[in-house]
Amino acid sequence: MHRTVPRFIRSQGNVLKGFFGKGGEKETVKQLTVEEQESLRKTLPSIRARESTQVSAPSDSVTDFDDDLFDNRIDTDSIRARGFLKYTQNYTPSTEVKDLVFETASKCLQAAGITVKNVEEYQFADGDNSVKFELLNRLGNSMKHWPTNGKLVHLKTVEDVANFYQEPVKNVTKYTEMARDERNPKNVSIMEQAVRFHPEDTHMYHGGVTAFPGSGGEVISLRQKRLLRQFQPKKEWFDYDDLTFDYSRPDKNMPWDPEVAKQMDKYTDKRYNLKTKQFTRIQQ
Repeated sequence: MHRTVPRFIRSQGNVLKGFFGKGGEKETVKQLTVEEQESLRKTLPSIRARESTQVSAPSDSVTDFDDDLFDNRIDTDSIRARGFLKYTQNYTPSTEVKDLVFETASKCLQAAGITVKNVEEYQFADGDNSVKFELLNRLGNSMKHWPTNGKLVHLKTVEDVANFYQEPVKNVTKYTEMARDERNPKNVSIMEQAVRFHPEDTHMYHGGVTAFPGSGGEVISLRQKRLLRQFQPKKEWFDYDDLTFDYSRPDKNMPWDPEVAKQMDKYTDKRYNLKTKQFTRIQQ
């Protein structure tokens, strides 16, 4: 079961209990001990990791404990782009990206003690990738966009690096772009995601009842397991017992109920009343 932030706070000894009393009156704040602060500091990273992978949460489980816990949400496009696309994050170049590349290249060349007239025509030396690495490292950290291993071979000059950072990158396929295009004709319907059956979707047209009992429910891809729900299908006849059979005794609370019969055998001077469902003493 997913451990929400309110449950974590309650498990830490009700740390926030006492912030506000009854009627919204502020009370004395309990100071954390050194051991409690250290325990809280060690546990917060794991909570942030779990909250970052949570797609949605009910409204009653959200608290204003820490805004940073809810800033990072999973990007479904970046997850689906893993494995078959070169880039998992979108990149949109700015209008001044070319000047930024040339300025950064001049700083790297000055730090390496190299003087050139035209920075854009500088060609990286074969066998010495120190300047090339420093330039790409600075640009990648500033713009959060790095070239792939296959692209590094083709970046021979500073102008090639500038051309690379001027190209926009998308982490979706052409099919996804067509599905999200609002200019599609009215007679064209493109489904971006496949519709999967789940027994909890009782609001759907199938009402939570599958047409293929005993099969389905498993997501094989590790990438899709973060996005799609799984369920355990009912394969054997006894899996349906809870829905088909009623195990409540029809003779419950009746005189011939074994539990009632045992009580009647104990008290010989009492009898069982069917109307009141109680024992009454026999008047002698």
